[in-house]
Amino acid sequence: MSWIILNRHLSIEFRSGTGLDIEFVDSRPVYTQNILTGQVETLPFQGVIILLPCIVISWGNVYTFDED
Repeated sequence: MSWIILNRHLSIEFRSGTGLDIEFVDSRPVYTQNILTGQVETLPFQGVIILLPCIVISWGNVYTFDED
């Protein structure tokens, strides 16, 4: 499930882990799907990731960068 709240993406997903963790990430790679082409690509994610037993909550932005 995914929503846009305060110009950031909020996502809740299932996972197979049972630990507790909070991560503040700047460039964690995530898989995204381009709406126009349908291609799956990897882009960096900047935000907060909360790992709970069986659940991953992520809140932040996915961004692209130029090689210039």
